[in-house]
Amino acid sequence: MTDSARAKAIQHYASERPDLARQLAFFEKLWEAQDEFVERAAAYEPAPEDEISRALMSHRTMFSLVTPEIPLEAFQEAVRAISDVMAEAGLPEAQTTALAEVDLGDAISADALADALAGFDVFVQAVTTAVADERLTETLVAFILSEAMTPFLRDPAKAAVKAAGKFDWLMWDSGLCPACGTPASSGVIRDEGELQGGRRWLECPLCRTRWEYARVRCARCGSRDQKQLEYLFDEQDPGHRVHTCQVCHGYTPVVVERELKFLAIPVVEEVMLVPLEAVAAERGFTPLGDKTNEKPN
Repeated sequence: MTDSARAKAIQHYASERPDLARQLAFFEKLWEAQDEFVERAAAYEPAPEDEISRALMSHRTMFSLVTPEIPLEAFQEAVRAISDVMAEAGLPEAQTTALAEVDLGDAISADALADALAGFDVFVQAVTTAVADERLTETLVAFILSEAMTPFLRDPAKAAVKAAGKFDWLMWDSGLCPACGTPASSGVIRDEGELQGGRRWLECPLCRTRWEYARVRCARCGSRDQKQLEYLFDEQDPGHRVHTCQVCHGYTPVVVERELKFLAIPVVEEVMLVPLEAVAAERGFTPLGDKTNEKPN
Protein backbone atom coordinates (compact mmCIF):
# COMPACT_ATOMS: atom_id res chain seq x y z
CA MET A 1 0.00 0.00 0.00
CA THR A 2 1.23 3.49 -0.80
CA ASP A 3 0.12 6.76 0.74
CA SER A 4 -1.05 7.94 -2.69
CA ALA A 5 -3.20 4.83 -3.23
CA ARG A 6 -4.73 5.23 0.21
CA ALA A 7 -5.36 8.94 -0.36
CA LYS A 8 -6.98 8.22 -3.73
CA ALA A 9 -9.30 5.63 -2.15
CA ILE A 10 -10.25 8.03 0.65
CA GLN A 11 -10.98 10.83 -1.81
CA HIS A 12 -13.11 8.55 -3.97
CA TYR A 13 -15.20 7.21 -1.10
CA ALA A 14 -15.58 10.58 0.63
CA SER A 15 -17.19 11.84 -2.57
CA GLU A 16 -19.22 8.70 -3.27
CA ARG A 17 -20.32 8.11 0.34
CA PRO A 18 -20.68 11.49 2.08
CA ASP A 19 -22.40 9.71 4.97
CA LEU A 20 -19.02 8.15 5.81
CA ALA A 21 -16.86 11.21 5.10
CA ARG A 22 -16.46 12.02 8.79
CA GLN A 23 -15.29 8.50 9.63
CA LEU A 24 -12.86 8.55 6.71
CA ALA A 25 -11.45 11.89 7.84
CA PHE A 26 -10.89 10.51 11.35
CA PHE A 27 -9.11 7.39 10.14
CA GLU A 28 -7.02 9.37 7.68
CA LYS A 29 -5.66 11.39 10.63
CA LEU A 30 -5.09 8.16 12.55
CA TRP A 31 -3.17 6.53 9.68
CA GLU A 32 -1.09 9.66 9.14
CA ALA A 33 -0.20 9.64 12.84
CA GLN A 34 0.88 5.99 12.53
CA ASP A 35 2.97 6.73 9.45
CA GLU A 36 5.13 9.11 11.49
CA PHE A 37 6.42 6.21 13.59
CA VAL A 38 7.07 3.47 11.00
CA GLU A 39 10.70 4.47 10.56
CA ARG A 40 11.23 4.35 14.32
CA ALA A 41 10.55 0.63 14.48
CA ALA A 42 13.49 -1.39 15.80
CA ALA A 43 15.58 -3.41 13.36
CA TYR A 44 14.20 -6.93 12.97
CA GLU A 45 15.89 -10.14 11.87
CA PRO A 46 13.33 -12.94 11.30
CA ALA A 47 14.01 -16.59 11.85
CA PRO A 48 15.40 -18.68 8.94
CA GLU A 49 12.95 -20.00 6.33
CA ASP A 50 13.09 -23.61 7.50
CA GLU A 51 12.34 -22.65 11.10
CA ILE A 52 9.45 -20.45 10.01
CA SER A 53 7.99 -23.22 7.88
CA ARG A 54 8.16 -25.74 10.72
CA ALA A 55 6.58 -23.26 13.12
CA LEU A 56 3.70 -22.42 10.78
CA MET A 57 3.01 -26.09 10.07
CA SER A 58 2.77 -26.69 13.83
CA HIS A 59 0.44 -23.69 14.30
CA ARG A 60 3.01 -21.36 15.83
CA THR A 61 3.22 -17.73 14.74
CA MET A 62 6.32 -16.22 13.15
CA PHE A 63 6.65 -13.69 15.98
CA SER A 64 6.79 -16.58 18.47
CA LEU A 65 10.19 -17.43 16.99
CA VAL A 66 11.61 -13.91 17.05
CA THR A 67 9.53 -11.30 18.87
CA PRO A 68 9.87 -7.74 17.52
CA GLU A 69 11.27 -5.23 19.98
CA ILE A 70 9.07 -2.17 20.46
CA PRO A 71 11.15 0.82 21.64
CA LEU A 72 9.58 2.22 24.82
CA GLU A 73 10.11 5.94 24.23
CA ALA A 74 8.92 5.85 20.63
CA PHE A 75 5.89 3.77 21.60
CA GLN A 76 4.98 6.18 24.38
CA GLU A 77 5.11 9.02 21.88
CA ALA A 78 2.93 7.04 19.46
CA VAL A 79 0.38 6.45 22.24
CA ARG A 80 0.26 10.19 22.90
CA ALA A 81 -0.16 10.92 19.18
CA ILE A 82 -3.02 8.43 18.83
CA SER A 83 -4.60 9.79 22.01
CA ASP A 84 -4.54 13.28 20.49
CA VAL A 85 -6.34 12.00 17.41
CA MET A 86 -8.91 10.25 19.58
CA ALA A 87 -9.48 13.43 21.58
CA GLU A 88 -10.80 15.03 18.39
CA ALA A 89 -12.95 12.05 17.39
CA GLY A 90 -16.21 13.17 18.96
CA LEU A 91 -16.05 10.85 21.97
CA PRO A 92 -18.24 11.49 25.02
CA GLU A 93 -17.11 14.65 26.82
CA ALA A 94 -15.81 12.75 29.85
CA GLN A 95 -13.50 10.60 27.71
CA THR A 96 -12.33 13.55 25.65
CA THR A 97 -11.47 15.46 28.82
CA ALA A 98 -9.69 12.43 30.26
CA LEU A 99 -7.51 12.05 27.17
CA ALA A 100 -6.48 15.69 27.56
CA GLU A 101 -5.72 15.31 31.27
CA VAL A 102 -4.16 11.85 31.45
CA ASP A 103 -0.85 10.85 29.84
CA LEU A 104 -1.34 7.24 28.76
CA GLY A 105 2.27 7.11 27.64
CA ASP A 106 3.51 7.53 31.21
CA ALA A 107 1.43 4.54 32.30
CA ILE A 108 3.44 2.15 30.10
CA SER A 109 6.41 0.38 31.66
CA ALA A 110 9.24 -1.33 29.82
CA ASP A 111 8.37 -4.69 31.40
CA ALA A 112 4.70 -4.48 30.42
CA LEU A 113 5.55 -3.48 26.85
CA ALA A 114 8.06 -6.31 26.47
CA ASP A 115 5.28 -8.84 27.13
CA ALA A 116 2.57 -7.01 25.16
CA LEU A 117 2.59 -9.30 22.12
CA ALA A 118 2.52 -12.44 24.24
CA GLY A 119 -0.52 -11.23 26.14
CA PHE A 120 -2.13 -8.10 24.76
CA ASP A 121 -5.21 -8.27 27.01
CA VAL A 122 -2.97 -8.43 30.08
CA PHE A 123 -1.00 -5.47 28.73
CA VAL A 124 -4.19 -3.44 28.32
CA GLN A 125 -5.33 -4.32 31.82
CA ALA A 126 -1.96 -3.30 33.26
CA VAL A 127 -2.06 0.09 31.56
CA THR A 128 -5.71 0.67 32.49
CA THR A 129 -4.94 -0.18 36.10
CA ALA A 130 -1.90 2.11 36.13
CA VAL A 131 -4.00 4.98 34.75
CA ALA A 132 -6.73 4.37 37.35
CA ASP A 133 -9.24 6.66 35.66
CA GLU A 134 -12.72 5.20 35.18
CA ARG A 135 -13.33 7.58 32.29
CA LEU A 136 -10.76 5.66 30.24
CA THR A 137 -12.35 2.28 29.66
CA GLU A 138 -10.42 -0.85 28.74
CA THR A 139 -12.04 -0.76 25.29
CA LEU A 140 -10.76 2.75 24.61
CA VAL A 141 -7.32 2.03 26.04
CA ALA A 142 -7.08 -1.19 24.00
CA PHE A 143 -7.90 0.69 20.78
CA ILE A 144 -5.27 3.37 21.44
CA LEU A 145 -2.57 0.86 22.40
CA SER A 146 -3.21 -1.42 19.42
CA GLU A 147 -3.24 1.44 16.93
CA ALA A 148 -0.03 2.82 18.45
CA MET A 149 1.60 -0.61 18.16
CA THR A 150 0.82 -1.12 14.47
CA PRO A 151 3.59 1.10 13.00
CA PHE A 152 6.20 -0.82 15.00
CA LEU A 153 5.02 -4.20 13.72
CA ARG A 154 4.31 -3.59 10.02
CA ASP A 155 7.90 -3.82 8.80
CA PRO A 156 8.87 -6.76 11.06
CA ALA A 157 5.78 -8.60 9.78
CA LYS A 158 6.77 -7.89 6.18
CA ALA A 159 10.26 -9.17 6.90
CA ALA A 160 8.87 -12.35 8.46
CA VAL A 161 6.57 -13.00 5.50
CA LYS A 162 9.47 -12.46 3.10
CA ALA A 163 11.64 -14.82 5.11
CA ALA A 164 8.91 -17.49 4.85
CA GLY A 165 9.79 -17.74 1.16
CA LYS A 166 7.38 -19.82 -0.90
CA PHE A 167 5.35 -21.11 2.03
CA ASP A 168 1.79 -21.96 0.95
CA TRP A 169 -0.33 -19.77 3.22
CA LEU A 170 -3.33 -22.04 2.76
CA MET A 171 -1.35 -24.52 4.86
CA TRP A 172 -1.46 -22.07 7.78
CA ASP A 173 -5.17 -22.86 7.72
CA SER A 174 -6.30 -20.26 10.23
CA GLY A 175 -8.19 -16.99 10.58
CA LEU A 176 -5.53 -15.89 13.07
CA CYS A 177 -2.57 -13.87 11.79
CA PRO A 178 0.46 -16.07 11.00
CA ALA A 179 2.77 -13.28 12.19
CA CYS A 180 1.26 -12.10 15.48
CA GLY A 181 -1.79 -14.31 16.10
CA THR A 182 -4.44 -11.57 16.00
CA PRO A 183 -7.85 -12.49 14.50
CA ALA A 184 -8.31 -11.18 10.95
CA SER A 185 -10.22 -7.91 10.67
CA SER A 186 -11.27 -8.28 7.03
CA GLY A 187 -10.61 -10.04 3.75
CA VAL A 188 -10.17 -9.28 0.06
CA ILE A 189 -11.24 -11.60 -2.76
CA ARG A 190 -8.96 -11.12 -5.74
CA ASP A 191 -9.20 -12.72 -9.17
CA GLU A 192 -6.01 -14.66 -9.87
CA GLY A 193 -6.76 -15.70 -13.44
CA GLU A 194 -9.28 -17.97 -15.16
CA LEU A 195 -7.78 -21.19 -13.79
CA GLN A 196 -7.52 -20.12 -10.17
CA GLY A 197 -10.56 -17.86 -9.90
CA GLY A 198 -11.11 -15.64 -6.89
CA ARG A 199 -8.83 -16.20 -3.90
CA ARG A 200 -9.45 -14.73 -0.43
CA TRP A 201 -6.73 -12.92 1.48
CA LEU A 202 -7.28 -12.07 5.14
CA GLU A 203 -5.89 -8.92 6.78
CA CYS A 204 -4.48 -8.52 10.29
CA PRO A 205 -5.58 -5.33 12.08
CA LEU A 206 -2.46 -5.21 14.28
CA CYS A 207 0.59 -5.89 12.08
CA ARG A 208 -1.25 -5.64 8.73
CA THR A 209 -0.04 -9.00 7.47
CA ARG A 210 -2.06 -10.57 4.63
CA TRP A 211 -2.41 -14.30 4.11
CA GLU A 212 -4.49 -16.59 1.92
CA TYR A 213 -7.43 -18.44 3.43
CA ALA A 214 -10.03 -20.75 1.90
CA ARG A 215 -12.73 -18.69 0.20
CA VAL A 216 -15.69 -20.81 1.31
CA ARG A 217 -14.92 -21.18 4.99
CA CYS A 218 -15.67 -19.27 8.18
CA ALA A 219 -12.60 -17.33 9.29
CA ARG A 220 -13.79 -17.52 12.90
CA CYS A 221 -14.66 -21.14 13.62
CA GLY A 222 -13.39 -22.80 10.45
CA SER A 223 -16.74 -24.25 9.35
CA ARG A 224 -16.93 -25.38 5.72
CA ASP A 225 -20.69 -26.06 5.80
CA GLN A 226 -21.89 -24.03 2.81
CA LYS A 227 -25.48 -24.21 4.06
CA GLN A 228 -24.42 -22.23 7.14
CA LEU A 229 -22.28 -19.63 5.34
CA GLU A 230 -23.84 -16.56 3.71
CA TYR A 231 -22.98 -13.06 2.48
CA LEU A 232 -24.76 -9.85 3.44
CA PHE A 233 -24.50 -7.07 0.86
CA ASP A 234 -26.32 -4.16 -0.72
CA GLU A 235 -27.27 -4.86 -4.34
CA GLN A 236 -26.18 -1.31 -5.16
CA ASP A 237 -22.71 -2.07 -3.77
CA PRO A 238 -21.82 -5.72 -4.45
CA GLY A 239 -18.12 -5.10 -3.82
CA HIS A 240 -18.59 -4.77 -0.05
CA ARG A 241 -19.92 -7.79 1.80
CA VAL A 242 -20.02 -9.38 5.23
CA HIS A 243 -19.47 -13.12 5.40
CA THR A 244 -21.66 -14.62 8.14
CA CYS A 245 -21.62 -18.04 9.79
CA GLN A 246 -24.65 -19.67 11.42
CA VAL A 247 -22.42 -22.19 13.21
CA CYS A 248 -20.52 -19.71 15.40
CA HIS A 249 -22.60 -16.57 14.71
CA GLY A 250 -19.45 -14.73 13.71
CA TYR A 251 -18.83 -12.53 10.69
CA THR A 252 -15.94 -11.30 8.57
CA PRO A 253 -16.03 -8.14 6.42
CA VAL A 254 -14.97 -8.94 2.84
CA VAL A 255 -14.26 -6.92 -0.30
CA VAL A 256 -14.70 -8.37 -3.80
CA GLU A 257 -12.04 -6.43 -5.67
CA ARG A 258 -13.37 -6.97 -9.18
CA GLU A 259 -16.52 -5.08 -8.17
CA LEU A 260 -14.51 -1.99 -7.21
CA LYS A 261 -13.16 0.73 -9.46
CA PHE A 262 -9.59 0.39 -8.19
CA LEU A 263 -7.23 -1.77 -6.14
CA ALA A 264 -8.66 -2.53 -2.72
CA ILE A 265 -6.90 -0.81 0.20
CA PRO A 266 -7.96 -2.96 3.19
CA VAL A 267 -7.74 -0.26 5.89
CA VAL A 268 -9.97 2.04 3.84
CA GLU A 269 -12.36 -0.72 2.81
CA GLU A 270 -12.85 -1.66 6.47
CA VAL A 271 -14.30 1.80 7.08
CA MET A 272 -16.66 1.37 4.14
CA LEU A 273 -17.84 -1.96 5.55
CA VAL A 274 -18.93 -0.53 8.92
CA PRO A 275 -22.61 -0.04 7.86
CA LEU A 276 -22.84 -3.69 6.80
CA GLU A 277 -21.25 -4.75 10.08
CA ALA A 278 -24.07 -2.91 11.85
CA VAL A 279 -26.60 -4.95 9.84
CA ALA A 280 -24.80 -8.16 10.79
CA ALA A 281 -24.87 -7.13 14.46
CA GLU A 282 -28.60 -6.44 14.26
CA ARG A 283 -29.07 -9.99 13.02
CA GLY A 284 -27.22 -11.47 15.98
CA PHE A 285 -23.74 -11.91 14.53
CA THR A 286 -20.57 -10.76 16.31
CA PRO A 287 -17.07 -9.90 14.98
CA LEU A 288 -15.45 -13.03 16.44
CA GLY A 289 -18.42 -15.33 16.92
CA ASP A 290 -19.15 -17.47 19.97
CA LYS A 291 -17.12 -20.55 19.00
CA THR A 292 -13.91 -18.91 17.85
CA ASN A 293 -10.90 -21.19 18.00
CA GLU A 294 -8.16 -19.91 20.33
CA LYS A 295 -5.62 -21.76 18.19
CA PRO A 296 -5.34 -21.92 14.39
CA ASN A 297 -8.21 -23.82 12.80
